[in-house]
Amino acid sequence: MKKEKSVMNKINYKLQKNIDDNVKSDALVLGLYKDNKFDFSEVDSITNSIISEMISSNDLSSETGNIEIIHTPKKIFKNSNYSKIFVVGLGNPENANNDSVRSSFANLGRLSLSNKINDISFLSDSIINNEANFENFILSAFEGFFLGRYKFDKYKSNIEKEKDDTNIFVISSKNKIKNVVEKSIITSSAEMKAKSLVNEPANTLSPTELSNYSKKLASNKIQCKILEEDECSKLGMNAFLGVGKGSVEPSKLIHLSYKPRKNEDSVWFIGKAIMFDSGGLSLKPSGSMLSMKGDMGGSASVISAIEAIANLDLDINIEALCLATENMPSGSAQRPSDVVKAMDGTFIEIENTDAEGRLTLADAVTYARKMNAKAIIDVATLTGAAAIGLGRGNISGFSNDDKLMKNVIAAGLETGDSVWELPLDSISKKQNNSLIADIKNTGGRNAGTITAAHFINHFVKDTPWVHLDIAANMMTLSDDRWHNKGATGIPTRLLIELANKLQK
Repeated sequence: MKKEKSVMNKINYKLQKNIDDNVKSDALVLGLYKDNKFDFSEVDSITNSIISEMISSNDLSSETGNIEIIHTPKKIFKNSNYSKIFVVGLGNPENANNDSVRSSFANLGRLSLSNKINDISFLSDSIINNEANFENFILSAFEGFFLGRYKFDKYKSNIEKEKDDTNIFVISSKNKIKNVVEKSIITSSAEMKAKSLVNEPANTLSPTELSNYSKKLASNKIQCKILEEDECSKLGMNAFLGVGKGSVEPSKLIHLSYKPRKNEDSVWFIGKAIMFDSGGLSLKPSGSMLSMKGDMGGSASVISAIEAIANLDLDINIEALCLATENMPSGSAQRPSDVVKAMDGTFIEIENTDAEGRLTLADAVTYARKMNAKAIIDVATLTGAAAIGLGRGNISGFSNDDKLMKNVIAAGLETGDSVWELPLDSISKKQNNSLIADIKNTGGRNAGTITAAHFINHFVKDTPWVHLDIAANMMTLSDDRWHNKGATGIPTRLLIELANKLQK
């Protein structure tokens, strides 16, 4: 059985052509659509036709996300290797999509975890509503299942740690099933790694520790470069370094490179990496700080994405850049009304020290531009205004390039990370005007998400660019679709899919 490393123990898989290939697992999984057209005769042969009989008598629900459990004890079902069968409702086949399939199987993942089921077989062909959707639906189903099983219990000492691997047996007649299953393990593992980085407390995941984590990714495919504060200072990164002046933790520049194509420029993924954001001297209310260990969600996603892109051997050059620091109050901290000179020579008036992420991004995009970036996608937990404007169901997106923005939106539609483009209008841009400097780091409360994007755009110049504000999507307070309570890992899989699209 092939093994792939994952943050949730290990995921092992084995492919089967037939349902009775001498594999014994805890459960068998079937997908069920309304007005079922799938031939369950193979299942009937080992279950005394119970599935077909229950379907014909309308005793099984096909409602999207519903899970029915049929117990099949050996004493009664002598030909069955399975102690139970999970029937996953997939709804109307005409309305099914990646999101509905992913959500349904996330429910199965949670249920299997709570029932301590680690060995599970999937009759994969039953998940498909038509051949054209084979790869998308199989990928979505397994992503949902793995993500639904995610948990972060590293610091819970009073629970029994599960040691068993997750073993899946994939029953399918399709030759291309292997590649799809392996991709699902890589993409879902990447998002789970991003979740775990965000869930990690800031006292254990400092800028130094994030740089150490990144160094461990270095391989024959990925190169890692870490710049210290003095090296960043020589580059003129005063906007970035000013943010960390109040912290005892040294700031770090983290640069990961995956370059399978020689002598070609790269697409840059830039992730905001504020490891903890107190607001600095413009101190946040205490309640607003509770989730601020996650202000590095952008960095978690780009670091995890580039590792997955390398593991998938995508034919595109990708660079991941994270300027990691803490925003803390102290006698050495940056003050409101200070003026700093950014890497590109722009003088910035600091109106609010809690608008710090955009300062690090200013120097980050300048660094990428000087490295001849073909395109830049920055990911940042940038503004609370993002949630006020669009709620928590959409990522706020901005761009100076229609083609790149369309690719980002299309990637999000496939991965379930909805991106809604907002305007970069000339009126709100004026809110960033400063009386004493070239620009100030806030534009006031009105259009807060837009003025933050305008600020970054000032440093992007003409490089094709997309800005994704994930402040509203970084965490969830409850189990929601394929996201379990806590960090979401958004938009890790979107970035992977974007790289896949851009390589073509």
